[in-house]
Amino acid sequence: MSENSVIDAERTSASAGPPDVPVRPLSTPRRKVSPTAFRLVVLLVAAGVALLIGYPLVRIVLGLVWVDGTLTFSAVSETLALPGLGDTLLDTFIVTGSSVVLALVIGSAFAWLNERTDARMGVLTDVLPVVNFLMPGIATAVGWLLLMSSDAGYVNKVIRAVANGVFGANLTSGPFSANSWYTVIGVYTLTLVPFVYLVVSAGLRNLDSRLEEQSRMCGAGVFTTLVRVTLPALRPSLLSAAFLAVWFGFAVFSVPVVLAEPAGIQMLSVEIVHLLTSSYPPQTGAAIGLSSLELVVLGAIWLLQQRSLRGGRTAVMGGKGSGTERIPLGRLRGVARAAMLLYLFCAVVLPVGALTLVTLNGYWGAPSWENFGLGSFWSILTDPANQQAIVNSLVFSLITATVAVVIGGGIAWLSVHSPGTIAKAAAVVSKVPAAIPPVVVAVGMVLAFAGEPFFLGGTALILLMGFLVIAMPEASITSEAAAGQVGTELGQASSLSGASQGRTFRSVYLPLMLPGLAAGWTLIFVRVMADVEASALLASTGTPVIGFQLLAIFEGGGGYAELAALALFVSLVSMVMVAVVLSATSMWQARRNRQQS
Repeated sequence: MSENSVIDAERTSASAGPPDVPVRPLSTPRRKVSPTAFRLVVLLVAAGVALLIGYPLVRIVLGLVWVDGTLTFSAVSETLALPGLGDTLLDTFIVTGSSVVLALVIGSAFAWLNERTDARMGVLTDVLPVVNFLMPGIATAVGWLLLMSSDAGYVNKVIRAVANGVFGANLTSGPFSANSWYTVIGVYTLTLVPFVYLVVSAGLRNLDSRLEEQSRMCGAGVFTTLVRVTLPALRPSLLSAAFLAVWFGFAVFSVPVVLAEPAGIQMLSVEIVHLLTSSYPPQTGAAIGLSSLELVVLGAIWLLQQRSLRGGRTAVMGGKGSGTERIPLGRLRGVARAAMLLYLFCAVVLPVGALTLVTLNGYWGAPSWENFGLGSFWSILTDPANQQAIVNSLVFSLITATVAVVIGGGIAWLSVHSPGTIAKAAAVVSKVPAAIPPVVVAVGMVLAFAGEPFFLGGTALILLMGFLVIAMPEASITSEAAAGQVGTELGQASSLSGASQGRTFRSVYLPLMLPGLAAGWTLIFVRVMADVEASALLASTGTPVIGFQLLAIFEGGGGYAELAALALFVSLVSMVMVAVVLSATSMWQARRNRQQS
């Protein structure tokens, strides 16, 4: 063999390499996040929010077994010794369970009619089921009290006039009552329908409509397809909607305190507040026990929901729902549209009309056109106590919404575009209050900050902290949705140009996230402005808010004109604020688009 042949053979074997040794692909090194000043500030703020959320909850849990440095079960004993505890639990489960079932049926039906049939009425159909979000719960409850009262209720007056004048009846009161099981369950249902509608309609939009079309092509009717295809495919959405409705049913306070309690219907949320505000000394142990019971019930329902989702089979979600051919309802289309308009009439038009009538009339009674005017409205709103409550509510709503959205935007940006263990933990913790009723949050704030060593009870600071904890889930969810829609390319280009993380967030991400942040800001403003649940425990005569003042007027036997005027004012401010923010955001987006084009 020649020398060249040997050299060629060595080159060939060297280039071929060992055939039995696998080549490992190069692993991509993990990107290290540099601890910039802006990131550290956001992390510190996120840690502070996590502490503000977690500490009161820990105090509730510890309060069950640890009192004054001693292991004891006195809170459990006090809770079990409460008179009428069984009736309170039974009434709560009956009202909440019945209203959740009704809301699931009505909300799901409206979602199906809007997404799958020709009963849709354009934008009106989209707005119709969720418009009740703009109606504070206390305004809805007071409105239906004015409508359904046995003697002076406007609905009963109209029915008696027709029955006595046309049919010769001799009705002097009724036939309906505001303080009754059917009114309480009905008003609960009106407030729960929007939660169900939003979740189920989103599920229908994501559902692959080809499954339903194939079912109908095989000869199945509309009802058969709905029962055998659509509803099984919507199982996750229906379970989520049910859990959300149950949570709100346990959380609501304004409806039961106005309508249920005078009827002898005892609800957990009202009982918790009364244990801390109507008893002396406050029965803190029993309040902790009932709050813990609510947490246990909601946790058990959530676990059942998760187990059902894991154990069941659902249809494929393909994102084809919006392109489906709408089902013609024929003569039933008018009935379907009338049903949706009837909901709007009952949820908004009737209660707002009753509030307006009593406010302009100056008293709750037969309308007198001579007394009609804004004089009584302005005299009520210029009362010193009401004025202070209005100013405090406006200031607290503005501060809470702004601070919550800024913090939520920072945490969302951190978790989406600059991830890390702490950032992800902060994003999770900020959503924890979403599963806790506001009354329970308020109990935790009282235990944590009202006494020593902080002594913040009845101050503006404890109100702001409570509102911030309650608002963080909405701020976090809307901010994450807004941050997730912003690509990373612009941020990377800004960083390559030498901009700091703070400037990149302020100049690049924040303007693009603004529409989503504005929606979250509006939701938080409306919620805090009309809050009754947390205000009942955290506000005081020194720092009143509208919710606290409404309860004081109602429980103190004040004039119904004053009650109606404040409730109407909250509703009008909420609607105006929503319209202003949405209009300003739309105009800003249009101007930005024109500048870019």
